[in-house]
Amino acid sequence: MNDDITIVTACDEGYALGAWLLIASIRMNGMDERILVGAYNWSPEWKSIINHFPNVTISELPIEDKRSVTCSKPEIMLRAQTDWVIWIDCDGFLTGNCSDAIRCGKEMVLVRPRTKSEIEELYRKVRSNEEDSGSVPESILKIWRRDIGDLCQPRYDFIIAAAIIGVHLPNSAPFLKRWIEQMHKVLPDDVSVVDDSSIAYFQTDESVFNSMFLFDSKAPAFDSSYALNHTDRPHFIHFAFNPKPWIMWNRFSFRHFDKVMDIVEWAAKNGYAENVKLPYTFKRKNKVLCRLLLPFSSIVAKFRKYARKFFH
Repeated sequence: MNDDITIVTACDEGYALGAWLLIASIRMNGMDERILVGAYNWSPEWKSIINHFPNVTISELPIEDKRSVTCSKPEIMLRAQTDWVIWIDCDGFLTGNCSDAIRCGKEMVLVRPRTKSEIEELYRKVRSNEEDSGSVPESILKIWRRDIGDLCQPRYDFIIAAAIIGVHLPNSAPFLKRWIEQMHKVLPDDVSVVDDSSIAYFQTDESVFNSMFLFDSKAPAFDSSYALNHTDRPHFIHFAFNPKPWIMWNRFSFRHFDKVMDIVEWAAKNGYAENVKLPYTFKRKNKVLCRLLLPFSSIVAKFRKYARKFFH
């Protein structure tokens, strides 16, 4: 048993089906690591469903915290009782056994560096014409440098994606605590997943992490061994775009339809779906219907985005 590492994730009940899918993929692929799930305002039914998986612990998140659950990453990571801990976003799944790819060096952090094309797209609205299209604009770096108040020059020429974050807790717990403090310092108390009102911190927890990754001299070093995006081996599939598959398939996610159905059907066969109300999108017989609805997914995503803003 891999008892020196904990896989952690967290969500509210709207993403509970995503957490269920992630955990099912982990267990289906023979990974026996401890799993810790941060639950924000979950029903007893969902707690029972998730607890049915072996070696899984649910840890309650404070309902008085009105920030998006994504800001709870360092808090739930610190609750792990193992030397290593790895956060994995609950809107994705593992394609195979990844146990040999989830540990980092003791003074390092396991994260995926964003590509230049990703960085270009993220900051295209605030970048000057003179700046490198694949770099973080100086206007953003200036704010991060000021708010961290440590290094004058960034440690790296790239930023990271926060869907997966692995650290060695005995070495990196102080960094995780500073991440919590920094989020309280620069993010609103009721911040959502994305903060469109902020230039430097619109990606909320990820933006704060990157500000520290670049300008905190005591932040863990980048571990270049990250391989969870290597498609020639077992890897992580992230449903980064909305809507999520348990709501509606989109053009990006639909290519993984059959893999997801394999996980769902494995879970059902092994007794992990008894009380799960599977949506039509999680039934293989509805594949044609899901494909026909793909052109409408962007409309649904926009509607849900504006609905969240209105009711937030």
